[in-house]
Amino acid sequence: MIEFGSTLKKVRLAQGLSQQQVADKLNLTRQTISKWENGRGYPDFENLILLSELYGVTIDQLVNRRTLNLDPVQVLTMNKKREKAMWLTRQAKILVSTIAILLIAYVGITFARSTYDTYTNNIAMMPYFVYVKNVKTVDRTITKEGLITSVDAITLKNGERIVRPTVAKLRKRGLLIKINPWRDDSEQNVQSFSKKMLARNEK
Repeated sequence: MIEFGSTLKKVRLAQGLSQQQVADKLNLTRQTISKWENGRGYPDFENLILLSELYGVTIDQLVNRRTLNLDPVQVLTMNKKREKAMWLTRQAKILVSTIAILLIAYVGITFARSTYDTYTNNIAMMPYFVYVKNVKTVDRTITKEGLITSVDAITLKNGERIVRPTVAKLRKRGLLIKINPWRDDSEQNVQSFSKKMLARNEK
């Protein structure tokens, strides 16, 4: 690379041109020309052609094995390493893409399964709930964990109080109703109680 820069400088001086003059003709900065001549970079193909025309030399005179200190064995070794690195990069991208696709698929399947399980669990729990109307207040026994273990009493809107209500007591008073579980019913008109909790009152 240093040899290439030295060659550029020689042919420039042979034409009696300064770095600034060359830079002006190529619409570049003087620092760019200096960088090429000091071996800190190469001109691209387009500027290489313009340089050869400006200096009155062939591209072969500027770029050849001698000016580039080219070692074919080293170049072949670098080519092999470069191709291997590119291959590994492609494989890594494929692996990352595959993992991302599998992860998205897993999350999607898990979400769908969770939604389905919730749906089926809700369907399965429906027989364990009864729906009662005209309820004003409900007294429940609640654990420290916030779990309702039993229904102790129900006060109806007419003031009647049913202590330790059961499904039989509620049915006898005509308070049980059948509703579509997906229908939006006001909580003021309908209350739901677990048959399991009410069954404890029968003991």
